[in-house]
Amino acid sequence: MEQNKDIVIVYGVDTQIGLSLVRELGKKNCEIVAVGKSNDSLGLRSKYVTYPYVLSAKNDQDKVEFLLAIEKQTSARYLLCVSEDDILFFNRVKEQIKPIKALVPNQESIEKVLSKDFTAQAAQKVGIETPKTTLLNHESELAAIVDKLKYPVILKWSNPHDVMKFANELSIKIEKLVYCYNKDELKQKIHSYAPLKQFPMLQEYCPGVGFGQFFFMHEGQALLRFQHQRVHEWPPEGGFSSLCRAIPVHKHEALQQQSIALLQSINWQGVAMVEYRYDETTGNAILMEINGRFWGSLPLAYHANVPFAWYTYKILGLGETPTERLVIADNIQCRNTLVELKRLVRIIFQADKIKDKSLHFSRIETLFAVIQGFFRPSMHYYLFSLDDIRPLFADWKILLKKLIRRA
Repeated sequence: MEQNKDIVIVYGVDTQIGLSLVRELGKKNCEIVAVGKSNDSLGLRSKYVTYPYVLSAKNDQDKVEFLLAIEKQTSARYLLCVSEDDILFFNRVKEQIKPIKALVPNQESIEKVLSKDFTAQAAQKVGIETPKTTLLNHESELAAIVDKLKYPVILKWSNPHDVMKFANELSIKIEKLVYCYNKDELKQKIHSYAPLKQFPMLQEYCPGVGFGQFFFMHEGQALLRFQHQRVHEWPPEGGFSSLCRAIPVHKHEALQQQSIALLQSINWQGVAMVEYRYDETTGNAILMEINGRFWGSLPLAYHANVPFAWYTYKILGLGETPTERLVIADNIQCRNTLVELKRLVRIIFQADKIKDKSLHFSRIETLFAVIQGFFRPSMHYYLFSLDDIRPLFADWKILLKKLIRRA
């Protein structure tokens, strides 16, 4: 096959993130090679996919052979992916998969942002506030501080990727976020991690809402900027967006400059999300983490016409800087309808499962907010699109399978 520079591999099209990459690049007339991890992968159903593939390989070598076979069949030279695990994989095998070039952060950069301890230190140097954090080297150290801590205490792993494999071997569950409301809960949780011989960070509770600033960085410059606020999250006490809204880029300019300075300090190249907990009453923003990858609410940026995937391909792949003028829609919202309904069920029928006991939600207001969303002209959706409807049906199929299994 004759090489076409606009054949692009999107690796990991199982969620709304990969689907948004497919749609954005497809609308730019790229031929999309979509790789999903199952036959039900959402992105495989998109009309923009020219070459659909299901990944059956498990180990690195099998994946390498799989990708080289794709390159021979399609002549694709450039690859975008979604997850941190896949970014780490492509750094391990970058020499083996040539002539494919994975457009991902290098190993040194991704390790920096995966380490919450390193990120916090870098943030403090540029004047960004971070949560008060205590580190434990041994379970016995807890006794000296347990009565001095302010509860709830949040447990987070500095780098969950480092501990996950060992934890799985010991059948220890690793959660992204754990709330401990008193010293007994904290002692019990820390004791459960003792076999790992390493412990999560103990962080102060930060009130507020999720607030994300997104950038495409190249040679120290922020070529793209976008930001959003999480209106609703799953779980309700804080997690990922089930409903988010665009925030005009002229707002929070000072915080943007700090975020850019943070990314510049680690010489970041490509897309990144700098995530904060933002207290609307005080105006304080506390850094949570840097996501050095495409993020869960990417559909909002896609609908707002902020082309993060296109810039990744053009600049990191082809070495060309796009020159088209962008008209950004900064007055829109975007939601994941099924997750919004899941959140609604939690608030109405399972309020006792909400971990942050300081939060109180009105059942009636939550119900009406979900219903009213269907009638808002500014509302967009993570999956639903009239001009590309099949991924939504694929999502319904997955849901139906889950319900049948539980029946």
